[in-house]
Amino acid sequence: MARRHEATVASKHLVIYGAMLVLVVAVGVVAIWSFIEQQSIVIAPEPLPKVTVVTARSGSQLGAAWVRLLNAAELQATLVPLETFDPIEGVVIFCDVEEIPPRLATLLEEFVRRGGAISFVGIPPRTPIGRFRLFYEVGQVSGNVRLSEHVSPVLARLVPGYVIPTRPATVALLKETPRMVVDARWKDSERAAVMHIERDGARYLWFGLDPRQLPAKPDATLHLMLRTAFRWVSGQPVSDGAVGNPQDAKTFTPTSRRKARSDGFGFSVDRMRKDDFFSIRMVNRGGIPIANPTVKLWVPPGVTKVGFSGSFVMHRDASLTGIPEDGTVLVSLPRLRRNEDRVMKLRILARRPRAGTQQQNAER
Repeated sequence: MARRHEATVASKHLVIYGAMLVLVVAVGVVAIWSFIEQQSIVIAPEPLPKVTVVTARSGSQLGAAWVRLLNAAELQATLVPLETFDPIEGVVIFCDVEEIPPRLATLLEEFVRRGGAISFVGIPPRTPIGRFRLFYEVGQVSGNVRLSEHVSPVLARLVPGYVIPTRPATVALLKETPRMVVDARWKDSERAAVMHIERDGARYLWFGLDPRQLPAKPDATLHLMLRTAFRWVSGQPVSDGAVGNPQDAKTFTPTSRRKARSDGFGFSVDRMRKDDFFSIRMVNRGGIPIANPTVKLWVPPGVTKVGFSGSFVMHRDASLTGIPEDGTVLVSLPRLRRNEDRVMKLRILARRPRAGTQQQNAER
C-alpha cells in the first residue's frame, strides 16, 4: 500500500510539474510573439502633401498671399497660372478662378476620382467639378474667426473655440448645405469661414479667410490647422484624443479633448511600411493615471472596415469601434497608468470599390 501511495503522489507531482512547464512555455511563446510583433512596427513617415495654388489672374495678390501662408505652415506650395495647369498629383487650390474651362473640368473630375484632392480659397469657381459646386454671396465681415467646438479632422489637436484674429474684409459667404461640416465661423456674423465635405469618395476644403488680413505675427494654431486640413484632404491619417468619463471620451466633447491635453495624454497614428497597416500609440505623460484614453482616427477615403492586428497582448483591454457614417474609428482603453506607453497595430480589412472599378465590373 505504501508503494502504491508513493507512486500516486509522484504521478500527481509529475502532472503539476508538467502543467507548470506547459504554462511557462506558453508564456514564453506569447512573450516572443509579442516581441516580434513590436519589432515589426516600422513607421513610414508621410511628408506633408504638395499644394498647387491655381489662379486665373496674372499677379494675383490673394494667390501669392496664400502661397506665403502655406509655406510658413511648412507646406510646399507653388503658384501656377490656370492656362498652364495640369492636374497630376497632390492637392489643388483654386484661387481667383471664376470659371474653369470645360476640358480642365473634365480632367479634374477624373483627378478626384483617382484620389486627387481639391480645395478652394476665397470666392469659389462657378463651374461644377462633377456634381460638386459651391454657392455663395459676397458680403462684409468684421473679422476674427472662431473655431468650432465640435470634433473634426480639420480641427484635430486644436483648442476648441479658439479665435484666430483677422481684420475686417469683403469675403465670400457660403450657402451652407446639410452635408457640409463647418469648421470655423466668422465670430460676429456666424457665417462659415472654413468648411470641409466628403462626397462620392472625394474630399474638398474651402477657406474663406484672406491671409492679407491676418496679423503680422504668425499664428501657430492657424498653421497647425492648415497642416492637418491638407493632410486630411490628401488622404493621410488624422487623429484626435479625448479622456474622461466614458460618454464624454467616446463622443469627444470639448471638455474631454481639453482634458486630454491638460492630463498629458500623448497619442499618434502613423502608416506602417506594410501596406494597409497603421500603428497607434497612446502615452501617459502626466503624473496620474488617465481614465478612458480614446483616439479617434479619420481613415483614408474609401476605407470601410478596420480591425486590430498583431498579438492579443498588444491590444489587451482595448476596444475598437467603427463609425462608417463619418469615416472614423475609435480606439480606447479603460485606463493608462503613469508613464505607460501602449503601441497597437490596426489593419484595413475592407475598402469601398472606386466608381471606375464599379463601372468596369458592370460592363463585364
